[in-house]
Amino acid sequence: MTVTLNPVVFDAPLVTPAPNGLYAATNWQPQSGPARWIGAGMLIRSRNYGNSSAFKVWTADWDGLQEDLGDDDVKTGVRPDDPDAYIAMTVVGADACEPGALPEQEIRDRAQQVLLLEEQAAAEEEFAARLLTDTSPVSVADIVAAVAKLEGLLAKTNTLGFIHASSELAAPAAQAQLIVRSGVALKTPLGHTWVFGGGYVGVDGLDQTLVATSQPYGWRTEIAVKAGLDVTRHNLYHAVAERSLLIGYEAAVGAATIT
Repeated sequence: MTVTLNPVVFDAPLVTPAPNGLYAATNWQPQSGPARWIGAGMLIRSRNYGNSSAFKVWTADWDGLQEDLGDDDVKTGVRPDDPDAYIAMTVVGADACEPGALPEQEIRDRAQQVLLLEEQAAAEEEFAARLLTDTSPVSVADIVAAVAKLEGLLAKTNTLGFIHASSELAAPAAQAQLIVRSGVALKTPLGHTWVFGGGYVGVDGLDQTLVATSQPYGWRTEIAVKAGLDVTRHNLYHAVAERSLLIGYEAAVGAATIT
C-alpha cells in the first residue's frame, strides 16, 4: 500500500520592490485634496530650461545713442513654450481564488503585492514613450559616446540632470567606468543621475536609446484594495489593488541612440 502525503506548504515572504529605476529618481509631490490630474493631466510650467530665446550677450556700445541701437541690441527675451500636458495612468494588480480555499486577507495581500512589483516597469514603459516623443535622438557608436553627448547637452543647461537608460546598459556603462556610486544613487562622471529601468528594456521601452531630462516629478494616489465574492459568474473571491499616477519633467534635454 502506497501512502501519498501532501507536500509541505511554504509561503514565500513578500519582497520589497527594488530601490532603483524611475520611482527612486522621481520627486514625488504631496497629494492633498481631489486628484484632478487623473482626468485633466498635469501641465508642468518650465522655469529653468529652454532659455536660449530668453538670454543674449549685449554687444552695443556703452556710450552709443538710442537711435543707433538696432533690433539685436534691445535687451529682451522670449518665454519658452511649456511641455505638453502629462496624462495619468491607472495600474491594477489582481488575485482570485475559490471561496474558502485561502484566507481572504492573503488574496488581498497578493493583489497589492502584484501591483507593487509590476507598476514601476509599466510606468517606465509609458514614460519611455513620452521621452521618445519629446526628443530626436542622435546616432552614436557606443555608450561612451552617448554619455559624452548627453553630458555635453546637460552642461549647456548648467544643471544636473537624469539619464534614462535600459537596465541592460548598466553593465556596459559600468565596464566603461561611467558609473560612480554616490550612496544608493548611481552617477555619471559629471554627477548626473543614472535611471536604469526595467520598463526601458526592449523595443517597447528605450532599447538602445539614452535620454537626458530634468528632475522627474510625480503624483500618485494611495493604493486602494477592493475585494468581494463573485458567485454569479465564476464563484471566486476576487481582490483588486489599484492606484493612479503621473510622472513628468520640465525638459527633455536630449537623446542618443547606440548604433
